[in-house]
Amino acid sequence: MIDLAALRALIAVRDHGSIVGAADSLGFTPSAVSQQIKKLERQSRSPMLERVGRSVILTERGRLLAERGSTLLLDLEQVENIAIGGAEELRGTFRIASFSTASHGVVAPLLASLRSSAPDLDVTVVESDPRESVTLVERGGADLAIVHDWNTLPLDVPATLERHELFVDVVDVLVPFDHPLAQRDSVTPLDLLGDRWVATPAGTICHEWLVQMFAMHGERPDIHYFDGSYATHVSMVEHGVAVALVPRLGRTPLPPRVRSVPVVDPTPRRRVSSLWRAASRDNPARQHVQRELEAQRPS
Repeated sequence: MIDLAALRALIAVRDHGSIVGAADSLGFTPSAVSQQIKKLERQSRSPMLERVGRSVILTERGRLLAERGSTLLLDLEQVENIAIGGAEELRGTFRIASFSTASHGVVAPLLASLRSSAPDLDVTVVESDPRESVTLVERGGADLAIVHDWNTLPLDVPATLERHELFVDVVDVLVPFDHPLAQRDSVTPLDLLGDRWVATPAGTICHEWLVQMFAMHGERPDIHYFDGSYATHVSMVEHGVAVALVPRLGRTPLPPRVRSVPVVDPTPRRRVSSLWRAASRDNPARQHVQRELEAQRPS
């Protein structure tokens, strides 16, 4: 009979493109993941992986096994949910994927609450861009994800996942205290055409929204600096080298030399949601975490 731990290891290698990435996602050592893959290869008498440069990809047989195995694990998850449906205790490991500002503003108090309400539930958290989080949950790398999408940049969520909107997060532009627009009640993208921007890396949803916000007016922002940390964005604004678009969720108190100004035409808003596999709909741990999460909505 095929070993389920080995099957999960193969799927993780497929999803992360390397033994090391798979090991990180599973909480194993790279050596342990390699041993699991070798176990599958001995059972099937066929190689599961082939090396391409510094990465590895699945062989055709490995790809088919991972694809069928993903379906098998989802079915098994439903069976396990039925089996433990009447259990009163919440035990085992629960994996959450979350974007950075949600980890700061929502997940931190959630973990404190779960420590009291479900002390035997071992919760782990990984920071992940929303698009990556969708894939993580879909393929079993996380049990629940906290994601966001923007007014005109909806997140593509497959039919195998369920989604629940938690709240809407408004995003402001941060400018130096002596900026000509610092005392304005609101600004539009056209007001900021002459400014240099710091933004999250290209390819992230937040970066795409900034570009699209200007594109609605037929313009492009002058982005000179790229960094995934909003704390770095605030520091650059404080030192007068850039302006930044920073969400309110998880935002720490701003330095005296930084001003927050609302943006209009359009107003940037992020829809923050949780999502999970439809197969885990009746999982008691998932239901409990969701209830606790909804209680942590920022005011």
